[in-house]
Amino acid sequence: MKNQLRLVKVFSWGTVIKPKLYERLQALDARVFVDAKNEFKENREWWVIEDKGQIISYCGSLYAEGVCIFVRAWVFKDYRGKGIQSKMIKTRLKAAKGCYMAITYVHPDGISSMNNLVNNGFRFYVPQAKYAGDGFLYFYKDIK
Repeated sequence: MKNQLRLVKVFSWGTVIKPKLYERLQALDARVFVDAKNEFKENREWWVIEDKGQIISYCGSLYAEGVCIFVRAWVFKDYRGKGIQSKMIKTRLKAAKGCYMAITYVHPDGISSMNNLVNNGFRFYVPQAKYAGDGFLYFYKDIK
């Protein structure tokens, strides 16, 4: 199954690449991250994985001052443990051309997410400003 599932870019730097899929992604994101702020802005990129017409995974990045910030990552529960999150991490790192660092945050309950980040070269850190809030753990990776 892992080989047939691939990430498709649906949005890049203000350009909607796949309009219908991008609309479905926004609707799904509003359901998955009910209380979170809107992350669908121009300095972002978004990728989706579909299986049999259903979005089973997605992720996004934003770019600011040479830093790639992972803003969302979600995998439908039936597909977890199959390497999809690691694939999403690698895709976002590859897309971060011109960036010198990637950063992200994880809820303390996200042990699998933390393990995937560490397995892909991320390290724990404490930022000066906790941009996602106090209830999260922060990770970074130098990419240049």
